[in-house]
Amino acid sequence: MGSYYKHTKTESIKVTYSFCCEHCMADSGPQQAVISGMQAELNSNYKALDDKKQNELNKMAHNNLVSAVKEAYNNATEKHIYVKAFKDECPHCHKPQTWGLTGMKNDMFSTPIVCVILAVIIGAGCYFFSGVENNLMIALAAAGICLLVGAGSLVLNLIKIGNKTKQTAGVLQKNEPVIEWNEVQHILNEK
Repeated sequence: MGSYYKHTKTESIKVTYSFCCEHCMADSGPQQAVISGMQAELNSNYKALDDKKQNELNKMAHNNLVSAVKEAYNNATEKHIYVKAFKDECPHCHKPQTWGLTGMKNDMFSTPIVCVILAVIIGAGCYFFSGVENNLMIALAAAGICLLVGAGSLVLNLIKIGNKTKQTAGVLQKNEPVIEWNEVQHILNEK
């Protein structure tokens, strides 16, 4: 039986942004957001990759970064949704900003959806491949655990959003961050 090695790489880039606090009205000054692409993965029978495979892994990681930057740019400029990389806590009064809620609301269902998909896969796998008499009970129990984790995640996300909504409810002026997209223009120009 042969073995294989998993080679991974992640690329990230810094983007400068600033904002005027909605609570104390102070300027945040330059802040750094780190946008990272999804992790690229390549399996190999060898501990070290040859140049061709290493270039392939590097290209996959770079393409993932390009996708992440373009998605963050499109969400921010078109939908006014800011990814979590743009921290919304004021460096002076340490209060959150209303624009930070958009990223939380956008990601609210991602973990629960993954849990539901896992529940279906694990439940079906246990039912069809367990090889025991009570395979339906095992499948329901396994799927139920995944669904409980998903429901718990959704409730936790709703509580976090509710708390942040309460903290930002009294602002008189809603502001948005000023993001220096020109720093990553070379990434945005890639096809």
